Amino acid sequence: MCTIGRTPAGTAGKAHHRTDPAECTVRGGQERTDCGSKRGRNSFLNTALPPIARESLMVETYDGYTCNGINVITRENYGFLRDSFFRYATLLDMEAVHIPGNSIGEGIARLYDEMNALVGDDLNVNIEQEEGRLFFRLWKKHRWGSYTLYYFPVKFLESLNPVLRRIAITFLHKLMRANSIGTFLEDYDTDCMFEMLSECDDCDSSEGKERLKLLDSYQTGKINRLLKRVESKSYYKDLSKALEAYNPRNGFERTLIDVMKRGLPFLTAERGIMEYGYDAFYSENPDFHPIYLEQQIRVVYDTEDIVSEYLIDNYNCYSRETYDIIPVTVFDLSPDTEELFRMDDYPERFFRWADEFINIIC
Repeated sequence: MCTIGRTPAGTAGKAHHRTDPAECTVRGGQERTDCGSKRGRNSFLNTALPPIARESLMVETYDGYTCNGINVITRENYGFLRDSFFRYATLLDMEAVHIPGNSIGEGIARLYDEMNALVGDDLNVNIEQEEGRLFFRLWKKHRWGSYTLYYFPVKFLESLNPVLRRIAITFLHKLMRANSIGTFLEDYDTDCMFEMLSECDDCDSSEGKERLKLLDSYQTGKINRLLKRVESKSYYKDLSKALEAYNPRNGFERTLIDVMKRGLPFLTAERGIMEYGYDAFYSENPDFHPIYLEQQIRVVYDTEDIVSEYLIDNYNCYSRETYDIIPVTVFDLSPDTEELFRMDDYPERFFRWADEFINIIC
């Protein structure tokens, strides 16, 4: 199957990036326990299959109280996958041939290869499970934008007049809500980051004092309040009307108003950018987790201060060991599927607009 990868172009910071991160088999991130009805990949189902197909595969499900292990290599699941395969072949108006195996496990393994051949090189196939049900999931990656990291800085708000500042805060708030974009303040390791950055040998020097002052502003001061205000405040119910009514005072304001007007469709999207964050190479117990979309697309104060430098350095460090999650469209198959796989262009449009918006406000 195709690997997820992207080629670095410009960056919102000085992040570097490998051209094919999915070739790496380890991940970066915190420990995570998956127990429940979450959809999960199993390595024998979405990678090269061993010569002898497995006769059983136990997965964990959660009934609200306890975790239970169930075997997903069943005749029922085999039949569901087989009927889904023939149904999708009918929709493609193609002849499908399935060769049953000597066991249920071998039959499922062959169905995976046959489905992969059916959809061709343009699409990818995983077998997923949800609450013990196996099903085919088709997926295809979207194109990433020109920046490696999409950090939306809010420092520019401090230079705006009160009216335009409220308009811009409302815009950013709605953008964050519609696309599930957050700040780094709620990250699990944020406190550790601040503690580490506060440790310095030159704290008594003017440079050290400025550094500690900046970190204090991030933790309890002006920067902290600004980030939280953007995350929580919306001053205008009808933002489009407010943008139209505002009279720009200079070239920068005209450019900012124009790019916000063109960004209005991203404030009311049916699917925000984070909803495209499918991990096609999921593993239950990885050494490193991938770099998730929320780590690559986030709101920061300033893209060039010591905190953002830390975030970028952290990304660069983990990107050597793991791969990035990038937007992917998925389509789940069943014996009752009525349409072919299709994908919209929301991520591509979002990144093209964000390229321009970030370039303006940085």
